[in-house]
Amino acid sequence: MGEAVFWLKPLYQLGFVCFFDFYFWIRVEAFCSKLLMLYNPKVTKNLKDILNMTKNQPPPIITEIPVDEQEKFEKLIKSCRSKYIRTSQEIVDKVFKEKPVYLQNIKNKEVSQSILGLRGLVWNEYLKDEVSFNIILMQKMHATLKTPQHILELLVNKKITELKEKDLLKEVRSLCGEYAGRVFPYIYKIALSNTNSRRSRAGKTFESIVYKVYDILEYDFDSQNKVGRKTFTKLGLGKKVDSILPSVDCYEQRRNKTIIGTMKTSLRERWQEVAEEIERTKIPEIHLLTVDEDISKSKAQEMANHNIIVVAYDWVANSESLTSMKNIISFEDYLFEEIPSILKFWGEK
Repeated sequence: MGEAVFWLKPLYQLGFVCFFDFYFWIRVEAFCSKLLMLYNPKVTKNLKDILNMTKNQPPPIITEIPVDEQEKFEKLIKSCRSKYIRTSQEIVDKVFKEKPVYLQNIKNKEVSQSILGLRGLVWNEYLKDEVSFNIILMQKMHATLKTPQHILELLVNKKITELKEKDLLKEVRSLCGEYAGRVFPYIYKIALSNTNSRRSRAGKTFESIVYKVYDILEYDFDSQNKVGRKTFTKLGLGKKVDSILPSVDCYEQRRNKTIIGTMKTSLRERWQEVAEEIERTKIPEIHLLTVDEDISKSKAQEMANHNIIVVAYDWVANSESLTSMKNIISFEDYLFEEIPSILKFWGEK
């Protein structure tokens, strides 16, 4: 067994996901025994006969995931994503704990730069989780789904078990490419899952950072995540509204003395959804928080016509083209002028 483990080392050193988990993909004892055959002449003839039965069998070509494995694979993806990728809030809390300078910067009203830096740090942490997720998912995929497992066993039997030491690494590189190609429908499914997750994660990360800033500044707020979507629905508010400051109760008492907030990392044409929400609910205005740095004056004017207050980076709000637009304000103005004025009203009640 020791010799077999020694020869497995190069497979790990290559850094290919496909070979991170031979111990899981193929029965450990069987696989190590096959490798030992190369270096131990005392291996029984019976084992050689077993190998010869499969080594000439060509690996199957698949263009899509077999029907009987599709549902199982989808459940596996969801399970691994839930278990091995932290929530945005968990990562944000970790970053603030490890980088306390951001806490002080926010209190010092350096919010725009802080949000920019935090988004980068949180995103990098998420990508680390995604790498771990990919590795573990590939491991579990080969341990639980017969098709990928069968393909790998055939390739190993055919291409590796008869090699000399000097040719092993070269052939492993080739095998990685062929194996990835033959199980590509599974890899494609994982890639789609990652793409969809990244799209939603970008927005959730921004939300989590903003809510963390509220907590740091000790601002009361209710979000859909905190009180539940049903609570917002009862008020006639749709899913486009993310939060209410200082609370849902205050909104019910006097909505024009609350801050109704929504967040979008990119505006494009999506701000029109916010305009539709204002029209439908008859709320006086919405604060639209964004990290989009490409806001034209014409778009800003359109949003002003729909009572949308855009909260953006300081350098965006105070840029030459937007500085005259009263509905475009910085995170600093929003957090240290607009919100305090609203909270002061309720504090005096």
